[in-house]
Amino acid sequence: LGTKTVAGAGTGIENGLSKQNLFFTQTRVRVDADLSDNVSTTIRLLNENTWGNANNAAAISGTGVTSGVGNVNVDLAYATLREFLYSPLTVSVGRQEFIYGNGMILGGNGPNNATFGGLNGVAPDLTKNASNDGIKAILDYKPLTIDLIYFKNSQRLYNGNLDASKTSSDVYGMNAAYNLGDSMNTLVEGYFFSKVNGTSIVTTLTNNPNENDTVYVPGLRVSTNPIKGLNTQAEFAWQGGNKAVATSTGSTVGGDNLRRNAYAYQLMASYALDVEQVAKYKPTVNAAFSHFSGDKNANVARSTGGAPSSRENFLAWDTMLEGQNGGTIFNNLFGLTNLNIINVGASVSPIEDVTTSFNWYNLNADRKFSSENTLTLGQPDGSSATTLANTGRKDLGNEYDVNVNYAYTEDVIMGVSLGWFVPGKTFTSANDTTASQAIAHVAVNF
Repeated sequence: LGTKTVAGAGTGIENGLSKQNLFFTQTRVRVDADLSDNVSTTIRLLNENTWGNANNAAAISGTGVTSGVGNVNVDLAYATLREFLYSPLTVSVGRQEFIYGNGMILGGNGPNNATFGGLNGVAPDLTKNASNDGIKAILDYKPLTIDLIYFKNSQRLYNGNLDASKTSSDVYGMNAAYNLGDSMNTLVEGYFFSKVNGTSIVTTLTNNPNENDTVYVPGLRVSTNPIKGLNTQAEFAWQGGNKAVATSTGSTVGGDNLRRNAYAYQLMASYALDVEQVAKYKPTVNAAFSHFSGDKNANVARSTGGAPSSRENFLAWDTMLEGQNGGTIFNNLFGLTNLNIINVGASVSPIEDVTTSFNWYNLNADRKFSSENTLTLGQPDGSSATTLANTGRKDLGNEYDVNVNYAYTEDVIMGVSLGWFVPGKTFTSANDTTASQAIAHVAVNF
């Protein structure tokens, strides 16, 4: 999405490619072992190998992740202790996945699931690496289940010193799920998650150093099936805490510590048509609306005279560790903040073992873009870049995805996914080229 520019007249060297192709292999091997009636261990190895480049991610500074035919990452490595000290209590310790609900808050290991993995720098949103090192305690009081979690999202201590450009990050939380046991199979989840980032070293903040950046997220999710074949879900979450921004305004040097006051919600529905004449085609329709709040002054430094602006609010939603919309083009471009998403889709099985689906996504910003709230696009290397945007616009564009999957055998599934993102009026004429992708995959499970 964007323009091609030539570096140097007559050189023929392009800064950006309008088209590229990529082949990669993702291999996972999992071993589970029961050491006793109440103790088990799990290990899963992951190799993500980009064809033609045996070490595609080694040059990504600071990630600590490399990839290639000879490099295998430990994706899962944890021990599970059942009836630990107390009959309903199960504890798992080590590298594991922390995924709750639909992944709106916790569903990956970074925004767009693109923080770490062997595909860094090429296709990070398609990585299979979605685990973190931590502890999970599960209290099973059927029909109530309570999860208590802690994991280390990022550790930036090198040789005992903080990396000046990065911060450590700890995630704590609680998720309580209650199945009402009614005829509609209603599930209610209440949660509280928090992300605490340690202060980074910023030597210029002599007057008012930053406080820790914190995000506190209470939320509620409800899933129910009011009639046969129909599932409806609703989720709402609010964010509080401190938004720490290392910045200065004019001659003022200080930290911009703002009070977070953001919110997000999702409404979802899917319906499997229960009509005898078409039942063999397994038709399903789905619709969803997602809202993630934005801040019209998101890029403005509000500290004056070195004093913190602690009474002001920061309204932009923090993406936390979401894990939604994998495989779409817009998931690569936009983080889940300052965003409204409408999704309508359908799937059908026209012949045995073949499933086809179509999804349309309409994207609009919550707050208009301006010099104080710039439009940034995600890049393949995990960074972001400011792009040209028409001031005062919200229309980001539309995406159209077509997916076809064929179950060749019980263990082999082949598929093709086609996608087109058509930029909206927010993009200037220099940045409004339609982006497209074609993904073919073969999955073998044994």
